[in-house]
Amino acid sequence: MKLYIMKREALETLKANLPVVYGKYYTEKTNQWISDICGEDPFIEFKDVTEFKLADLNSDLTPGEIDLNNCKILYEKLQFLSESQASDERLWAGLAHTTFYDYMRKRWGYGYGKKPKSAEKEAGAIQTRFFYRYTGRSGFYRNTLSKCWWVGHNTYDPNNNQNHFESLDIIGSNDLNSKINEFFYNFTFSSNPDVMAAIIEALRQFKEEGRHVLVRDHIRPAMSYLNAVGGSVVIDCLEREEITRIFSDAVDAIMQGDVPTLNLEGNISAEEEDVDYSDDENTDAVDTSDVPEVTLGCKVVIRNTDKETKTYKYDMVNGMMPKAVEVFTGCKVGDVIEMKGKEWRIEDVIF
Repeated sequence: MKLYIMKREALETLKANLPVVYGKYYTEKTNQWISDICGEDPFIEFKDVTEFKLADLNSDLTPGEIDLNNCKILYEKLQFLSESQASDERLWAGLAHTTFYDYMRKRWGYGYGKKPKSAEKEAGAIQTRFFYRYTGRSGFYRNTLSKCWWVGHNTYDPNNNQNHFESLDIIGSNDLNSKINEFFYNFTFSSNPDVMAAIIEALRQFKEEGRHVLVRDHIRPAMSYLNAVGGSVVIDCLEREEITRIFSDAVDAIMQGDVPTLNLEGNISAEEEDVDYSDDENTDAVDTSDVPEVTLGCKVVIRNTDKETKTYKYDMVNGMMPKAVEVFTGCKVGDVIEMKGKEWRIEDVIF
């Protein structure tokens, strides 16, 4: 079984022309059309690996179960990848358009019953699923294949001989994309394996107690609270058990309708304690349809991890879209964009 990467020139050509060629993903059963558009073979052979298949799309599995199984399969079969290789858009674009081209089309319904919407929506969705829409974490935690490898990478335990993916099973397949956003993408401290293990332990305890923890209602505000705690104490320096307790206490407080507070030496300030961390921050997964989108004429409010906030008017000037705001095209609340060397999250869209 051969793995291919996509040439940089071909990748840029395809992405630039997605608003025009997106229909090819619906109509073309083979990837020959890519060579026709690029004028040459767009792929380079990367590696020979033992044959393997992704999760069965013809089974009764839910989308979350399919993705969870693929997290295990892709990481287990491609464990040899370095983090640098797994960060490379050319690799995942190559696999999505060669080895797994038909699988990707079927996974998203292209040519299998789904009807295309507007060119802008379709181009944005295809760019997210088959390529990287943005650079960095926002790219490889949204791409269909890359996302699975990275989640597998961050939950795989080589020392657990009974189940290397026990942590992933505890996270579970229900609302998986939203969980991936919260655990691996929105809050960078979860890339620390000890912090992630502490959060998983809290989830294990809730599961054993038979308590149903919801992403929107409980996990998201608890993660926001843990992130705020990181502004007062160095999370990485806490014992794993202490992080588990902080997270569990936050979920408990939220379930009871209270505002979580930190019970450590060097407590956070009263001003910080007054913040209601149960507010919905609109960070649903890409396919959530009720999240406000950036549209012509609106104002876009963005914020970075340093708490800087900026507002931009997304509108034409003299019949042209200013380059400064082109980055917001096709985005919605919760998306992360890169601007001036920093990552910014879209907090609100004001009409």
